[in-house]
Amino acid sequence: MKSVTKWVMPAIQTVISAVLLFLVVSSGLLPGKYLGIAVAVVAAMLLITFLFARSRSGATRSLGSILAIFMSGMLVFAIVYVQHIMKTLDQIAGAQTQIENVAVVVGSSSAAEGIGDLKGVRFGIYGDAGGNALSSVIAEIEEATGEKIETQSFDSPLALAQGLIAGDVDATICNRAYMDILDEAIPDYSSKTRILYEKEFETTIEDTAVADNEAEKEKEKKSEKLTDHAYTVLISGIDVSGPISTTSRSDVNILMTVNPLTHKILLTTTPRDYYVYIPDISGDMRDKLTHAGIYGVKTSMRTLENLYGIEIDDYIRINFDSLIQLVDALGGVDVYSEYSFDSGDYHFVAGTNHLDGEAALAFSRTRYAFAEGDRQRGKNQMQVLTAIINKLQSPALLSNPSEVLDVAGRSMQTSFKTKQITDLISWQLDNGESWEIERQSVSGEGDSQQTFSMRGTDLYVMWPDEDDVKAASERITEILEEK
Repeated sequence: MKSVTKWVMPAIQTVISAVLLFLVVSSGLLPGKYLGIAVAVVAAMLLITFLFARSRSGATRSLGSILAIFMSGMLVFAIVYVQHIMKTLDQIAGAQTQIENVAVVVGSSSAAEGIGDLKGVRFGIYGDAGGNALSSVIAEIEEATGEKIETQSFDSPLALAQGLIAGDVDATICNRAYMDILDEAIPDYSSKTRILYEKEFETTIEDTAVADNEAEKEKEKKSEKLTDHAYTVLISGIDVSGPISTTSRSDVNILMTVNPLTHKILLTTTPRDYYVYIPDISGDMRDKLTHAGIYGVKTSMRTLENLYGIEIDDYIRINFDSLIQLVDALGGVDVYSEYSFDSGDYHFVAGTNHLDGEAALAFSRTRYAFAEGDRQRGKNQMQVLTAIINKLQSPALLSNPSEVLDVAGRSMQTSFKTKQITDLISWQLDNGESWEIERQSVSGEGDSQQTFSMRGTDLYVMWPDEDDVKAASERITEILEEK
């Protein structure tokens, strides 16, 4: 019996080792040389366990069992950690859906406590009443009130909001994403209204614009690997309290052009107030770049493609407020500032500043302290992004990798597939070469104009400097074509 029991722990450890190696190999995270090291370490641990198990000394076998339990525990921890990495990557990658919030809004003085109290009231709507989200909310109101409701359509979100405030309608139904824009267009809008009911709808991420068939065919011909060709990615920064997939204004619009053949990254920032055309949405009327995000992240991509005359391959959406947690998980970042300035309780010096999460967010958000306003804010956001990329390449990542992964899972969403990301990680671990990061921004002239998404009132916009846009586009093309 003893001859059988002494092999129990070695057998258990063998099974655990096999599971771990299977997960590591199938994940694709480790390049060949590191995979070889992992196999050697696991094999050495097994050899130690088997050598102790073969001993004729009971004390030695007991010590071997203790070591086997300890090593098996380490292997189980490694299994859990690899699974955690892959689960987080699956959560971030391959985004196919987005969240649209439809809100029922009433005046702040309304006595209604729920949609069931909205009997006999006049409803204003903006959008397609036959659309799934809007029609679903209308059906819920009719079920709650026990009566069919009558709706009045308005030709813009602004007209809808003004109709509610003026008393032309008693409640409105529209996309929640318009609420933040209305705060900009109507003084005290938030204090004059309140959201009575809100519902989330999950929709498929797709182009609102009509895709050019030839362009799409060319995209399909490209290799899916992120290591054998250059590409451009939109980094869209949003500020929402709900899921990262919620449609929202895009307050940060940075194009990241990556050339793995030369190990170069070019960051190009575009002011959120840039006065641009939104393909197949705004027609002949211009709108703010930030408003393109309301219609989905793919619409933001097409808008920037139209502006720069380039192709954007993929996107990464980031909740910029979550930068606080990411920067803190990395132990802070070293950010370069062109100017000395104050923002709230923080003072930043010209030169390098070591920032924690709160300070990095303040640095990224400040614009009124600069003559260039939003353009300088965009430059500062690129500096923070550069600092994060540099920190992710450093050994500092190893100090708190679990927290970094958790924050990324909560605050990021990308169209990249999981395998593309794991292949890129493996490739970077294999060559270990650092990236050369370059930054550029475009400028323009401030003005007050009507916008498509908030037509009916003038908003601050920035007319694009065509020379700047052309120069930025040419530099992007140069980086893409370098070998």
